[in-house]
Amino acid sequence: MKLYYWPKTRAFRALWMLEELRVPYEFAYVNIRAGEQNAPAFCSVNPMSKLPALDDDGVCVAESGAVLLYLADKYPQAELGIPVGNPLRGRFLQWMFFTGACLEPAMAERMTGAPGNSVSFGWGDLGRVEKAIESALADSPWLLGERFTAADILVSSTLQIAYMAKLIEPGGVLSDYVARATSREAHERAASIDKQEAQKAPSTASQQTGTASLKP
Repeated sequence: MKLYYWPKTRAFRALWMLEELRVPYEFAYVNIRAGEQNAPAFCSVNPMSKLPALDDDGVCVAESGAVLLYLADKYPQAELGIPVGNPLRGRFLQWMFFTGACLEPAMAERMTGAPGNSVSFGWGDLGRVEKAIESALADSPWLLGERFTAADILVSSTLQIAYMAKLIEPGGVLSDYVARATSREAHERAASIDKQEAQKAPSTASQQTGTASLKP
């Protein structure tokens, strides 16, 4: 399992997911600061020149939601997804698409000060997005009730960025949700790995592959 990766990027979501799964993986470094995401070799994996992307023995997947959904379906025993046929599958898919389709666009709109159009734009605005997430968390710790899933990785990690960028006021249901998610052991492991990789990033060789060390 090869994760196309660079520290302090959206590839962290896939790193967190892999740490939740506890499966072996390795990094294929793509230095986006040096423009390596535009190299033809990587563009053949993800034509959008973005991280994360995954290569599972020749099966290539890009886009955060797709990468996490692929992994959730591949490792059902981890129960980070909802199987086909389960009544919760529909809501699970909704939240898997929510970050890319609603949360991130609404955050970008507020960050740039764009006027927006809450009628025409599919995400409405950030206030509406916040309320949708709060509604799902009104009576349960996670988006799908008592069960933590890959959707929580996507949404909570993105909300964490929103707080860091001061796009959302701290406190309340969403802050508590992010705190719960980021206190998980897998998140702490992923954050530690990401920090270590960031410290050595300037000396990381272009497109070099390295194996991540996983302890049971």
